[in-house]
Amino acid sequence: MKSLSLNLKILLIFFIPAIALVYFSFSFVQAKYKTLNESAMYKLSANITDSLSKLVHNLQIERGLSAGYIATSNHSKYKEKLQEQYISTDKAYTEFLKFVDIQSKEKNSIIQSIGHINQPLIKNIIKEMSHIEDIRTSVLKSNINFKDEIQYYSYINYNLIKAIKSFITILKKQSNDNSALSKLQDLKENAGLERAYIYNQLLSSNLQDNRLENIKTFQSLQDSAQEQFFIDASIKSTLIYTNIMKKAQEDNVIRLREKFFKNLLSNEDATKWFQVSTDRIEMLEKISSSILNRYIKISNDVYSNALNSLYFTALLWILSLVSLSILTYILRNLIKTEEHLMDELRISAYTFDSHEAMTITDVNGTILKVNDAFTKITGYSRSEVIGKNPRVLKSMKHGDDFYREMWRQINTAGKWSDEIYNKRKNDEIYMERLSITAIKNDKDITTHYIAQFLDISDVIKAQEEAQHQADHDFLTGLLNRKSLMQRLNEEFIKAKRHNFLHAFLFIDLDEFKAINDNYGHEVGDKLLIEFSLKLQQLVREEDIVARISGDEFAIIVLNINKIESEAIKGVKNLCNQIINTLKDPFILNENNLSISASIGIKLFPQKEKNIHDVMIHADTAMYQAKHQGKRQCVFFDKAIELKLKHYQLLEEEVKQAYKNNEFKIFFQPKIDTKSGKIVGAEALIRWQHPQKGLLYPDLFLETALDIGMTHNITLLALHNTCKFLESTQGMLSGTISINITSDELVNPLFQSELILIIKKYNIEASKIELEITENELIKDFDATIEIIKKLKEFGIKFAIDDFGTGYSSITYLQKLPVNSLKIDRSFLDNISQTADQELVSMIVNIAKTFNMCSIIEGVESKRQLEFIQKIDADQYQGFYFSKAVNEKGFKELLSRQAHLD
Repeated sequence: MKSLSLNLKILLIFFIPAIALVYFSFSFVQAKYKTLNESAMYKLSANITDSLSKLVHNLQIERGLSAGYIATSNHSKYKEKLQEQYISTDKAYTEFLKFVDIQSKEKNSIIQSIGHINQPLIKNIIKEMSHIEDIRTSVLKSNINFKDEIQYYSYINYNLIKAIKSFITILKKQSNDNSALSKLQDLKENAGLERAYIYNQLLSSNLQDNRLENIKTFQSLQDSAQEQFFIDASIKSTLIYTNIMKKAQEDNVIRLREKFFKNLLSNEDATKWFQVSTDRIEMLEKISSSILNRYIKISNDVYSNALNSLYFTALLWILSLVSLSILTYILRNLIKTEEHLMDELRISAYTFDSHEAMTITDVNGTILKVNDAFTKITGYSRSEVIGKNPRVLKSMKHGDDFYREMWRQINTAGKWSDEIYNKRKNDEIYMERLSITAIKNDKDITTHYIAQFLDISDVIKAQEEAQHQADHDFLTGLLNRKSLMQRLNEEFIKAKRHNFLHAFLFIDLDEFKAINDNYGHEVGDKLLIEFSLKLQQLVREEDIVARISGDEFAIIVLNINKIESEAIKGVKNLCNQIINTLKDPFILNENNLSISASIGIKLFPQKEKNIHDVMIHADTAMYQAKHQGKRQCVFFDKAIELKLKHYQLLEEEVKQAYKNNEFKIFFQPKIDTKSGKIVGAEALIRWQHPQKGLLYPDLFLETALDIGMTHNITLLALHNTCKFLESTQGMLSGTISINITSDELVNPLFQSELILIIKKYNIEASKIELEITENELIKDFDATIEIIKKLKEFGIKFAIDDFGTGYSSITYLQKLPVNSLKIDRSFLDNISQTADQELVSMIVNIAKTFNMCSIIEGVESKRQLEFIQKIDADQYQGFYFSKAVNEKGFKELLSRQAHLD
């Protein structure tokens, strides 16, 4: 650059921008010129489409009038109107031919775009229109039948509408209403055919059923086209439709249709039908024309904007030439100082560029200069940061107080130095050692700031890696024994302070030494890594997993359920998952390796003095698991172990009880409070244990729920209940209720099973009532309501069980379509208390308000019965009348009641 002349330098400075300006201006002008042509083409296409639509409209009217004319014998009454329509049709056809004959660049563009589609259509239209006078003569002489007349006009309209749709495809570049316009044409055509057919039938002396079916088809096609129009139309086109199309007009057409199909219209109503349907079709034509006018307006606006842009570009060129002249003069003066400035920059570069990143800012913090080390560390180029504030590097890891203290020191001491987190261009956060110094002039006023920094992230990373290696197992990446002891101590202290319950799992891999001996330490190491990954997948994020040594691992399960029985189940479930996940062999170096684990479990804190006791107890339990045959888990606490064995035994007994048909259904009678008669029953499950006798649900139902047996028991109750109702047809006036859970109710499979079982026994669905507790009902409230409504349509009834013990809410009762409200027995326990009496009375009144049957459970004394009679409760259950009895006993009660009646 230094060896070039001044003129050549100026030429080089302006040559490239000038070429760019010419290039982009030319591209801009070319684009706007193209827009001009396209908008003119859109406008012409919209006008042609409108002309075609008007011709279709007039042909539709002529078709309808002709259809009526050939059907009536009173020709003089309808001839004049038909001949007037001939004139309107010819006028619309003449307007159409003007567009056919027009020659323009825009039309050529349209022909290139869709000519292969619409040229055959236009030829067909012109060809068929040449025969229209012959058709008209035949109509006026009644020498043509209805079918041929309809076919002639409909064929022309078919080609016209097809041509319209081809022109509309051009308009879709301007708006997405092209599909809606197409559906509007289909709607008009089917409305026109309906008009013609009904007009013909009203004026004809004999009605034809096949034409009635055609009319229904045209009506259906109109509904479909109208629906699709609203789906495809833009908001503006939808508003055009709703503003023009009057609902009253639509209603008049619908009303006359209905009268026609009921044979309530006579020949005298033909003119009224034609006028009403024509008014509606006129509105559809007006909608089509209005939408097309929008296209034309948009095209005009685009055309005007493009033309204005071209004028503005020409003005910009003139201003650019003037500006270039002025800039040339200015640059001549600037280049004179170029050599002097370059010398100064070379000198400063030697001192500025070093291994330490440097930034110079003005007093406002705007970056003036950075060195190579800055760009290397931050990833920003000079051009990306010069003129900006150093805040671009801010990591957001430091609060406002940090920066306030930094600037306080700079402003008071003139400098600041510390470690700080900053952010590179790629968003990576790194640590740097930063020093900022204020530069002052002779008057002790700060003019600039110099910042120097070194990237120390590698040093920090090395320190963190060293710490990680010290805290973690080198092979698996899990916590090591030292870190495990530290975390166990922390959690032990927290548990004692906050009354938490944790579990320590000591895991030892069985026969791992044999794998090391037979396959080598490399395979053994891979096995340990794979096992550690499985452990991490099974535990929760907050739980702690560690490798103690060799093939020994540990898990600290944090904050398990404070209820000891639930905690035992949860920990037992986790241990079973660990043991079961080892059932599948590991495939390592093409070897299938099978391994198992023995687990010792210690719940803490209990009576342990320290964490060493916890580990020793868990270790002891682990060895006990090995002695018992490996591949199992053992609790250190003997009482817990006994409880666990009890749970396991009960689970097996429940499974066997179901297989052996030991579960029996008993019936708790429901008694009408006024008459004292049996009006229903509640089906209750009992376990006829072979050794322990008859067991009540509280001893086994929770276990059945844990092992997924409740659904089987529900189906058993449903089968037995339906079978009982089948065998006692007419003996029971009310319902038999069965308790279910919300999970069963929302299960589509259960809903299907329920209906199939009722149908199988051929009983009335209204004899079955499903009871659900109010807490269960609100789990998925909206879904529950819909399912209850569906099953009630089938006939099944519903009751809210244990009302008053959960989330009792008037809002729920308003929305729930249930039949009965069962009041929990606990409310009768203190019935001598005035408050309890008022509460039960209030619930009974609530049930009456919502037209529900009120049923009170647990009536065991005459005093309680007298009370519920006093408050007008509907029904009751309880030992005062009878305890729950088996099927035979319930039949005897019903027979005895029937005998007394």
